[in-house]
Amino acid sequence: MRAMIWGVLVLAGLWGGYWLAGSTAVKQGTEDWFVQAASQGLQAENGGVSVAGFPNVFNLTVTAPDVLDPVSGFGWRTDTANLYTMTWKPWHLIAILPAPQVVTTPEGEISVSSTKLRASVILHPGPDLALDRTAIEAADLAVSGPAGQMQIATASFATQEDTSRQNSHRIGVQFTGLTPDPAVSAALPGLPAVMAGAHLDAILLLSAPLDRHAGKAQPQPTGLIVNDISLDWGPLQVTASGSIAAASEGVAEGRLDIRIEAWRLLPDVLAQSGAMDPVLAPTLLRAFEIMSEGGADVLEVPLIFKSGQMRLGALPLGPAPRIAYRQ
Repeated sequence: MRAMIWGVLVLAGLWGGYWLAGSTAVKQGTEDWFVQAASQGLQAENGGVSVAGFPNVFNLTVTAPDVLDPVSGFGWRTDTANLYTMTWKPWHLIAILPAPQVVTTPEGEISVSSTKLRASVILHPGPDLALDRTAIEAADLAVSGPAGQMQIATASFATQEDTSRQNSHRIGVQFTGLTPDPAVSAALPGLPAVMAGAHLDAILLLSAPLDRHAGKAQPQPTGLIVNDISLDWGPLQVTASGSIAAASEGVAEGRLDIRIEAWRLLPDVLAQSGAMDPVLAPTLLRAFEIMSEGGADVLEVPLIFKSGQMRLGALPLGPAPRIAYRQ
């Protein structure tokens, strides 16, 4: 019995030492990440880093994290971020993100709040810590930004490494119960006040792996294979599939084949949501009428990105978007 007690005490001491060493490494690694990110051109700040959770959890708390990429214009900040990982599988990370979050974009800041906002990241065990898969779940999501405000009953985002291609990840996005800005709903009397849902299934191709070297390698999108995009909003049903690649200077090149039911409603939706200049809505509607071959209720039309320009069927839409910022 005495030997057993001593054995338990020794194991407890070893485990305590492991937790202390691990928590120190987690804290130092987080602080080093902010320093390295700043040295690589990012604006990366925080108000303090601490680790708790003895003996079975590494509970990392970062106060006032604030990260911004001045090149792309994208960033993120919040009051407090908590990251958890079990001591026996440190490659599986779970984040609990309190409201509000502030996402910076080139168009302005977007405020995000939610009753539930959780994320998990699973890495491949090994020296490079390459990304395996991720998942984000949100409930009662409220988003407010330059384009207005909206509410979403549930939202999910997930990625999974695609081992059939180099540096690629499959992406899934889904929304249910999306309530647009009241001004948008008021301007769209032909549609329900709440959108039933939207869905994306795609494969993102990258220039470099998403691993611990990503800060130096700076992976950029090289292509997007769209298996399915769908929108369910009462009579308005939109689906699309196709592929886009980053051509010269990161400008999109490729094609998406789009199918639209109740297409007469779409120009107003694009105009009221800010996706298109309202002045162009009548032009787009007239173009749809021509493309529909006699006014059929279902319209099938390609969205083409070619030679730096974008067009919907034969209708020019202007410059193609840039999908990569560094080459």
